[in-house]
Amino acid sequence: MVLVGEFFLAEDDESAVRVGPRKSHDFPAVLCDGIYPDDAVPRWEALLTGAESPLRYVVPMANDGFTVFAVPQALSTALARARTDQLRTTALTWAKTASEMGDEIGPSSAVDLLERLSALVMSRAERGPSLYCWYFAP
Repeated sequence: MVLVGEFFLAEDDESAVRVGPRKSHDFPAVLCDGIYPDDAVPRWEALLTGAESPLRYVVPMANDGFTVFAVPQALSTALARARTDQLRTTALTWAKTASEMGDEIGPSSAVDLLERLSALVMSRAERGPSLYCWYFAP
């Protein structure tokens, strides 16, 4: 089970590798505790875009259970452009199957998470930071 994690905006990979448990940062972020984001992100992308992009790991998972990955641009764009009803449908569909992947998230929490991620992505400047995610699952 994921103990802690968050989606965050960072300028580049070099900045993104400096985050993690017990490392403070000032990047705009949304917590995602209790889910496996590297399972959720491809599912969200498939639901919102009809396709899946491979994840690009900035810090590959090692024996310590920590990883950082870049969220595919296609998903970031879809999150920024999605209407409230699309986010809700995506979140509810994902929440139904999330438990099969080991995630423990209810429908309302799933909707809240995707709405907060959408707002985070929309808050960035046109040519601003990219969306990344780190999590710790020992």
